[in-house]
Amino acid sequence: MFAPPKMQTVSEWADENRVLVSESSSEPGPWRTDRAPYQRAIMDAFTEPGIWKIVIMASAQAGKTELELNMMGRAIDVDPGPMLFVQPTDGFAEDFSKRRVAPMIKACHVLSRKVYEAKSRDAGNTIGMKTFPGGSVTFTGANSPTELAGRPIRYVFMDEIDRFPASAGTEGDPLELAERRTETFRHNRKIVHTSTPTIKGASKIERSYKTGTQEEWHTQCPHCNTFSYIKFDDIRFEKDEYKDENGDRQYRVKRVSWRCPLCREETLEHEAKRAPAKWVKMNPGAEEEGIRSFRLNAFMSPWSDWKDIVRMFLKAKDDAELLKVFHNTILGEAWEVRDRTGAPEKLHARREHYAAEVPKGVLVLTMGIDTQDNRLEYEVVGWGRDEESWGISRGIIPGRADAPGVWEEIDGLLDREWKTVNGMKMRVLATFMDSGGHFTQDIYRECAKRQNRRMWAVKGEGGEGKQYVRPMKKSTKDVRFMIGVDDGKEAIIYAATEITTPGPRYMHFPTDYRLGYDMDYFRGLISERQVIHRRGGRNTIAWEKVFERNEPLDCRNYARAAFKYFNWSFDKYEKMLYGGDQEIEPITRQQAEKKKRKVVVSKGIQL
Repeated sequence: MFAPPKMQTVSEWADENRVLVSESSSEPGPWRTDRAPYQRAIMDAFTEPGIWKIVIMASAQAGKTELELNMMGRAIDVDPGPMLFVQPTDGFAEDFSKRRVAPMIKACHVLSRKVYEAKSRDAGNTIGMKTFPGGSVTFTGANSPTELAGRPIRYVFMDEIDRFPASAGTEGDPLELAERRTETFRHNRKIVHTSTPTIKGASKIERSYKTGTQEEWHTQCPHCNTFSYIKFDDIRFEKDEYKDENGDRQYRVKRVSWRCPLCREETLEHEAKRAPAKWVKMNPGAEEEGIRSFRLNAFMSPWSDWKDIVRMFLKAKDDAELLKVFHNTILGEAWEVRDRTGAPEKLHARREHYAAEVPKGVLVLTMGIDTQDNRLEYEVVGWGRDEESWGISRGIIPGRADAPGVWEEIDGLLDREWKTVNGMKMRVLATFMDSGGHFTQDIYRECAKRQNRRMWAVKGEGGEGKQYVRPMKKSTKDVRFMIGVDDGKEAIIYAATEITTPGPRYMHFPTDYRLGYDMDYFRGLISERQVIHRRGGRNTIAWEKVFERNEPLDCRNYARAAFKYFNWSFDKYEKMLYGGDQEIEPITRQQAEKKKRKVVVSKGIQL
């Protein structure tokens, strides 16, 4: 006779059957829910009557994907049905099936007995699909409309939904497509959303989280016995700052504690992680709608180290892109776009007197050139260590980009020597020129002629997640670059211009009006802002102008990209500029390799 399956919660099933493997876990062996107690309620919501959607907005390494695997494993073993597991792309889905799911099934006896026996009889068990008695699980990418709009599905797992495309081909929102497939199973369906968040207002997981119970893992303060969510704002730390052998700024974190937001007493990490904790519903009414949502950050995870978290913050605090990643993946928070009203006036007011054309601290000069139909605009920027920058000169070259006279003026800028405080002379070492508009082929041709003078044509591409600088595919001998302009705009507008103390990523500007740094320049530098648009029922991030003239922003973006792409020998340049009459001999690549020294080389281009 066949005995009915045990009606277990997901956590009970995992504690009894799940085995973690070394391919995907730093702690291989039998699963123990007590290792991270916050996981119990999340998993058990999957078997809770009346709950049809579970949302997990969490930092990286909080174990959210393992929770999905436990839910899936329990469903295969105890209550099978058709399943769909959606990753951001087909490539991610294939990798997930091979590296995470297959080892889990092999290590778990109750699953291997069912899935692998089925595989021996059914050729339908592939990387993209696993069948078992009573159902199957399909692994697909959010960019595959065929799989998202196919047969009815009872269980849908959607992992890292903030990385999903806005549309699956031309079929529409992948979240909606997948959810529609559960209509046949409305009485017993389960939908799971997980992700680290991205931009506030456009984050899919944040929006999904807000439809649910909005539960937070609150820790009890050992001093006043109240429960609170551990936020980074309440973390206190002591640090030492030093330079490593490469001259890069490093941090040694000595002590980290959590300050209770109510009694203001401090608790060390090991005490906080052992203290009682519980889930607190901030929107309890959503439970009646069948949606439970959970929020986690790295401070709750037993696999995180608070000193490491603080070190990551210190390294990221002056870099907009790194700071956004820190908020998303460590704090589990959406990155909020900040208002920059009044920034141009503040930047104009802090201009300073330069003692020379090139102030001390500048080690490299780059130039960015923006192309318009009737003129070119340029900016020469000086760069020091830690991306500290100095505006050197900006100006306009009247004329079309196909006019010989325009290129003669560009040649003058490339050949010009800029004097330092001690009388040394510097030239621009890298120039990026915009090739967009009506003169693309002219710019390609002229830049190719000047490639040996370190000048390259670039083309900007908008959108999140673009590599900041990358070479175009070469169809000719000349090299061209693509620039992820949105990342550059964010780094300039929302990070560098906010720094008020000279040092890493601080932006200096001269008071001499002849150099071009008037009020219109600063309005043009902060000429765009990030906004959230509602299109086709979805929130999307876009950049919009707040000042018509944005050429200063584009020029600075191109000059910054030219600086960021190459590996600069700062020590060599500093000795040459400020080390008296010491000369630096140029060396070949073979000599550099022999001496184990770096030359400024990138993609076959040597400076």
